[in-house]
Amino acid sequence: MKALPLVVVMLLVASPVLGAVGPADGSTRSMAPDGEVSAQVESPSNETTHVLDIPSSALVRSTVEAHHVDLGPSLDFSALRAGGQIRTGASIERIESATDDSTRQQLILDELNSIEQRAIALQSAQRSAIERFNADDITARDLLIELARIDAEARELDERRVALRDITTETPDFSISSGRLAALERELDTFTGPVRRHAVSVVTGQSDSARFSVRTSETGVVLSVVTDGEYVREAYRADLRNRDRNTVSYEEALDIVAEDYPTIYSSRAAQNGTNVISAGDSHRVRINYRDGQLTAYVDAGTGRVFKESQTRPLESITARDTATGVRDGLALTVDRTYPGGPLRIGLNESESGDPVDANVTIGLEATQESTLLGHTGSDGTIWTVSPSAPYTVTVIRGNSAVVLTTSPTPMPYLAGNATAAENDTSPTVTSTPTESAESTDSVSTVSQSGPAGPPADG
Repeated sequence: MKALPLVVVMLLVASPVLGAVGPADGSTRSMAPDGEVSAQVESPSNETTHVLDIPSSALVRSTVEAHHVDLGPSLDFSALRAGGQIRTGASIERIESATDDSTRQQLILDELNSIEQRAIALQSAQRSAIERFNADDITARDLLIELARIDAEARELDERRVALRDITTETPDFSISSGRLAALERELDTFTGPVRRHAVSVVTGQSDSARFSVRTSETGVVLSVVTDGEYVREAYRADLRNRDRNTVSYEEALDIVAEDYPTIYSSRAAQNGTNVISAGDSHRVRINYRDGQLTAYVDAGTGRVFKESQTRPLESITARDTATGVRDGLALTVDRTYPGGPLRIGLNESESGDPVDANVTIGLEATQESTLLGHTGSDGTIWTVSPSAPYTVTVIRGNSAVVLTTSPTPMPYLAGNATAAENDTSPTVTSTPTESAESTDSVSTVSQSGPAGPPADG
């Protein structure tokens, strides 16, 4: 699909699973002893919302983990923020106190060089964190906190970059290439994302606890979370970059995004729907559309989307593939989605259809253990992120219970990058499926393998 030429260019508590045994073929069934078997309704959609993710053949680890406020990291983030503000203030004060223009100019260049060096260090820190997680040297919680710390430092460095840009304009007979400043901004963008930022908010107690999905390859990471009525995801694929080439124009970058995300592009807003910023060795394409916002980064060397973030209101997400279990007057509905996608669980009276408030647990079929998600509330609904392997959902109300075992749907990979490897849904995760269920003041981790089942739009 070609893009239109009009472009704006701008520089927990553990609960046992009730003896659930899931099918091996990826189908869905409820474990009702009275013989009532779930009815699965599949509604293939021609409006799939595509995502940047990791091919199953390259997937190393996949986990779903609950995060809570944590005093240690919270203090670290506070110190990082305060330290960054102090360093930025001190840098600007030194520059403004320079006795002559030559010294002032040299101090500005020195500060800019130091930010560029820190950006290189952050790249190494991110790569090292992913490698240590893949080697099982750190937990998923440790990885997420480290990525959140890198995010926080990158944002602080960008604030310093902006301060340097502003003070440069006040320096006589001196300028810094706008391309250099923009390229540095784009490099720092590599280390930030909405999920990482929300992780900081959770750990520091500014937001409620949440379940985060973490998926990694050797050099890539995909994060997702449901929070504040929205599904939020971000992905980074270092293997799709080639910094030694710069052959893709901003017009071509928009065409690439239009092809990779056809549903999003076709439903973009009529006004201010598309924004392209080209800097350094990549192009940032932001699309505001009917059901959310997409930010995609196209590498100027490979012509591939190597990073994305998406935000989608939960109210805009419709069921494409629904599994239902009925027992004891309760109807349990699971709107299946892809690994890490937005998973809706609903509970209603089977006869009247009225919503039911009850506790909900979820766990991997392979582990036969479950973790408490919460309760469905007055609307009978609870949202979370989907595991990457067959899983069991259990709801309990009084002496009644419904247990439903199902599987995630295949990943809706970018339309323009669909290859045999990227559409392979065979399990390839090297870690052993495990789940630890701890108190609500700690972290529970689920390690999962690749997806199975029919496609759906998350």
